[in-house]
Amino acid sequence: MTLFISFILSLFLIFFHKKYKFGGDIINSRKVHNFPTSRLGGIAVASSFLISIFLESKLNLFGVYLDLILLFFLIFVLIEDLKGILKPLFRLLAIIVCSFLLVLELDLSISKLGVPILDFFLENLTVSILFTTISLSLLANGFNLIDGFNGLTSGFSIVVLTILMMVANEVSDPEIYFLSHTLLMSVLGFFILNFPFGKIFLGDAGAYFLGLITGVLALLLAQRTETISYWFVLALFIYPVYELVFSMIRRKLYEKTKTSQADDLHLHHLIYKEVVKCSYFPRKEFCNSATSIIIVAIACFSILPAYIWVDNPVALFSISIIFMAIYTSIFLKLR
Repeated sequence: MTLFISFILSLFLIFFHKKYKFGGDIINSRKVHNFPTSRLGGIAVASSFLISIFLESKLNLFGVYLDLILLFFLIFVLIEDLKGILKPLFRLLAIIVCSFLLVLELDLSISKLGVPILDFFLENLTVSILFTTISLSLLANGFNLIDGFNGLTSGFSIVVLTILMMVANEVSDPEIYFLSHTLLMSVLGFFILNFPFGKIFLGDAGAYFLGLITGVLALLLAQRTETISYWFVLALFIYPVYELVFSMIRRKLYEKTKTSQADDLHLHHLIYKEVVKCSYFPRKEFCNSATSIIIVAIACFSILPAYIWVDNPVALFSISIIFMAIYTSIFLKLR
């Protein structure tokens, strides 16, 4: 049912855009598609997810108040998708506020990482809440940053949510399993129309939403299960997080620009320009989508090992370091 709702809503948004030219993307030098496209796919993903969990009233994790928090955030970010008038600072503040409210509402906190000096500070509830809020905010921004090609953010989310479902099933956590499965179906309904032809895009609202919710589910799973390390969450999401951190450092130290300055020097852009040869493809959309397949495959170098060593903090930390080294090596080679 969730997949069907998401798919139908996505179809409606495509039709609405074509008929009324509402909510379309703006073509510029950083875009890799030729025609204005609806970037309101996040509405389909978020609405189908929130409707499904609201109808499952027996669930305690996501209730009415949480739905209202997420809807408020979506409405705020949709202003950017529709008008493109929100400054990066305002979007960042919205993400931080929403992350903070989610942390409080779900009683979510990263309290132990297995590193004595870090655990000493995280024992303080205020520090733990702030650290968790910042972590969620970074993840949401990272998801938005990688959302540049057909099926990239949604494809990455599908892989991550599948892993979360498998782990939740193994540790007997039916709530996280249900929520991960519901979000997965919401993403799939959109993904069918986004990949490979790019009939509709997630937009900022959709990317931020996926980053926040997948992050929340992973943190809740680690918090509720003693055998799962919080480093599992880092290894699972190291690609979007490192993409964000690396891009900020690169812009500040190398390009000498603002850390929030948009550019086309992300790894997915470089692979599109330097690795994928569009002349080999009959349509530009296939070239676009091939880039996403390569990036998601690279991301699996951390996601799949994270699943294998879900309860091994040393291995999980090592996986994250190795992935960052792989990412940096590929970037420097292509740059």
